[in-house]
Amino acid sequence: MKETLASWEPQARALLRIIAAHMILLHGLREVFGLVPARPRGPGSFMPLDPLGPAGGVLLIALGLLVLVGLFTRAAALLLALQCVVAYFYAAAPRGLWPIRNGGIDTLTYVFVFIYFAGAGAGAWSLDTLLQKKKTVAVA
Repeated sequence: MKETLASWEPQARALLRIIAAHMILLHGLREVFGLVPARPRGPGSFMPLDPLGPAGGVLLIALGLLVLVGLFTRAAALLLALQCVVAYFYAAAPRGLWPIRNGGIDTLTYVFVFIYFAGAGAGAWSLDTLLQKKKTVAVA
């Protein structure tokens, strides 16, 4: 049973990577183009990624696309995690100590997810994996 679950890990990681990249892309599209409206989260509630403005949104879109297709995933995920940390301390931390109360819990979740991808890689379905297989075949 343990071996079966371990064999599915690269596919599960790839699925999580695609979902997380899609969600971060939605934030970038809202910041740059205003395409995706923010869902109401209560009085005075906000997403700490939103005050970064269009420049932050362009960075979210570019890095989100790289993570989505799985190209340079480790570097792109690390930069996304750093951007989320900056957004948290810029927009949420001044509002209070606790992430659930200051509106920053989603941003901190992104930080941990993208740190995971920076360490573990893209998973099974990615351009990084395809390039690695081609490089291995070319060497052999």
